[in-house]
Amino acid sequence: MKVILLEDVDTLGKLGDTVNVKNGYARNFLIPRNLAIPATARNLKAHAHQLRDIERKKEKIVGDAQSLADRVAGVSLTFTRKTGEKGRLFGSVTNMDIAEALAEKGLTVDRKDIHLPEPIKSLGEFDVQIKLHHDVTPEVKITVLPESGEIPEGAMDAEPAQQEAPKEEAAPEAAEETPVVEETAPDTEEAEAEVAQETPVEEETTEEEVEKEE
Repeated sequence: MKVILLEDVDTLGKLGDTVNVKNGYARNFLIPRNLAIPATARNLKAHAHQLRDIERKKEKIVGDAQSLADRVAGVSLTFTRKTGEKGRLFGSVTNMDIAEALAEKGLTVDRKDIHLPEPIKSLGEFDVQIKLHHDVTPEVKITVLPESGEIPEGAMDAEPAQQEAPKEEAAPEAAEETPVVEETAPDTEEAEAEVAQETPVEEETTEEEVEKEE
C-alpha cells in the first residue's frame, strides 16, 4: 500500500514522503496513529488542505536543515584518547561523543543523524557525514589524538586502513552469498519431493510380487 507520511518515521521516511508499506502495517499502525494516510486519488483530494500544510512544514524543515548544515560544514572536532602500542585506542569516539561536542559549539544534532557505522577506534582524521535531511548531508572533520597531543609515527598510516578495509570487503561477500542460499533451497525441496514420490511405487511393486508368488 502506498501511503503519505504525516510525520517522520524512523527507517521509513520523512514528513510528506510517499512510501510503499505492507497493508497490515499501514492499517494497524501508521494510519490509526495519524502517522500516514493512504496515497489514493480520493484521499489526496480529501486531504488537499492537510497536504498543503505538510508541504509548507516540509519546506521549513528543509530550510532549517540547510541552515544548520551551513553552520556544521567546515566544523572540526578534536578528541583525545588513551592509546596503546601503534596508537591503538583504549577507548573510542562514538556518535554520542560527536553530538555532545557539536552541542558545546551551539549546534544541536541528533546522534542518530550522525552517520557512524561503528565507533572510531584509531588515531587520525576522519570525515563523518551528518544526515540532516535526504538532500542535506554536511560533513564534520574529526581528529583523534593521543593524550600527548602527538600522533606516533606510522600510526595514521596503518590504523585507519585496518579499520576500514574489513567493512569494504565484507559487503560484496554478503551480497554474493545471498543468491546461493536461495538457489539451493528449491533443489532440496525437489529432491525430497522425488523421494516421497518414489517410496509408494516401491511398496506397490513389492505387494504385487508377493501376490504373484502366492
